[in-house]
Amino acid sequence: MTPELTFKLASNFALIGWLLLAGLPNARVTKLLVRNGVWPLLLSGLYLLILALHARGGFDFGSLEGVTKLFSNPWVLLAGWVHYLAFDLFVGIWETKEAEALGISRWILIPCLFFTLMFGPIGYLLFQIVRWKKGGSHASI
Repeated sequence: MTPELTFKLASNFALIGWLLLAGLPNARVTKLLVRNGVWPLLLSGLYLLILALHARGGFDFGSLEGVTKLFSNPWVLLAGWVHYLAFDLFVGIWETKEAEALGISRWILIPCLFFTLMFGPIGYLLFQIVRWKKGGSHASI
């Protein structure tokens, strides 16, 4: 399997999780596979597998140049992408559960989920603002 094919499969897999979370949050399949963390767990397993099979040598996270060199390996770059997919989906799951607990409308949550999917921390920040406006306390992660 090539990095490109793995990228497409992982991205589509994550997107299915996001669509279930946003569109059918209380469906049995969503609760069973996404909301309980199985979807990001599977992405995390893929991340580990990619690193185990394709990461060679030491990792230099101490400088931008070191990280740039590290990500020049397509497989390591792909692992970084899968890392984003897993963690962003995990945050989206948390946002969904928090929104339900606080009574935040799905129509207000969906833009937060979109921004979490596309821009990670911006979506998280947006959700925290919505949460604060609703009267929720600071992040309860």
